[in-house]
Amino acid sequence: MSNISWYDVVDDGPETLQRSLIPIEADTKQQRSYSTDILPGLLQTLDYARAMHTKCSAVLKLTDDSEATAIARLERQTVLDLPGHQFHMLIDETALRRTVGSSEVMAAQIRHLTNSLTARDHVRIGIIPLDAGFVVPTINFVLRDTTSADSEGITGPIENKESAEIELVERTFDLLATTAVYGEEARAILARALASHTESGN
Repeated sequence: MSNISWYDVVDDGPETLQRSLIPIEADTKQQRSYSTDILPGLLQTLDYARAMHTKCSAVLKLTDDSEATAIARLERQTVLDLPGHQFHMLIDETALRRTVGSSEVMAAQIRHLTNSLTARDHVRIGIIPLDAGFVVPTINFVLRDTTSADSEGITGPIENKESAEIELVERTFDLLATTAVYGEEARAILARALASHTESGN
């Protein structure tokens, strides 16, 4: 396991970091992920990504290049249409309820996610309901094939490449997946989340 400072990772700017993920994700045939309080980058809208990166730049005291970073993040999404790839994304309902940007941004984001729910046969999206039982402590993470398990801490990314660490993250993912709902049940949660943002009008 290795811990890297965000300041080392974003030395050339957050946009460069986003673009560096494009070939990595293109080389990954099976990607599994869990998102706790923000939505997966591969499913974000431009406005959502821009609002999120504005906050990230502020806390890191970096020059705000959120527009370019958000565009780069959306360019990563082309991997979803590459042949021979499989994706399984688990999203905590908390991420749908938390307001990133504004209620308008969230409403558009949730509509986009709803459209993405069953748009691609090789992209499986599960929502973990707020009332799902506790199964394991965890943070956001991404499993790339069986070669790496990456997560994000406050001070920087955490890279895991040892087999025992990867197996632990795989077991964690499998446990979380047992609490997720899919298809129409997931769509119902998205509808409730959408209503919470359109009714609040923040």
